[in-house]
Amino acid sequence: MLKHPLGLALLAAAIGASGPLFAQSAESVGLQTVTDQKTRAAQQDARTAEQDARMAREAAEQAEAQRRAGAVTAEGQAQADYSAWQADQASRRAERAAHAAGHAGNRAGGASAAAYGGAAQPSQVAAQSHGAAADASAASSAARDAAMEARAAAERARAAASEPPAPPPRTRPAETYPSEPQVTITSSAPDSVVGEYRIDMAALDTNGDGRLSRAEARPNATLTAEFRAVDSNGDGALDATELRGWTR
Repeated sequence: MLKHPLGLALLAAAIGASGPLFAQSAESVGLQTVTDQKTRAAQQDARTAEQDARMAREAAEQAEAQRRAGAVTAEGQAQADYSAWQADQASRRAERAAHAAGHAGNRAGGASAAAYGGAAQPSQVAAQSHGAAADASAASSAARDAAMEARAAAERARAAASEPPAPPPRTRPAETYPSEPQVTITSSAPDSVVGEYRIDMAALDTNGDGRLSRAEARPNATLTAEFRAVDSNGDGALDATELRGWTR
């Protein structure tokens, strides 16, 4: 039985036209699959970033509480203050990164919706989807790093606040010097010092307060022997007025 020529022509035309339509449909399905995957990854990164931002904020609050509680030493308090500030700054960075990751996740979702709508160019949709997923991943990594910094700063604040005072420095054994020749003191009234001696006030005044204590006067045997007589006001130290005639 012979087919009608017109029917055969229409059938051939229909088969020929179905090729591009099938190819276009396969391309759309592939684009939708890719954008769906990118969207899921971006949204997961956004959720992870939000969790890291929350942990960073908790660490900053712990550091601030430790700072307010006070430290054992002034140095520890200063370190606790600085560490609390560092934790707060890291927490703020984590929150900004989480916000950026959420925004990127929304962009990825928009690209996926465009892939299903079919109104945009496939290449543009694919580029938007890929870029949004990459941005979400980078923001999530930034939030994770900031959270780690916040936790480390909180630990430093805790350690600084509880750090005990430093032990006193070890004292060196007293150095011995050859003894000065013994001085014979003649009997005279305590106020009979006439100032015939000379001392180097600047050399003896080791703490620079303008007065000589017994310990500072000790290198001068003569002054040490007459210390009590020279100390007219009996305050245990010799000032410039009392040493007038002695100093050079």
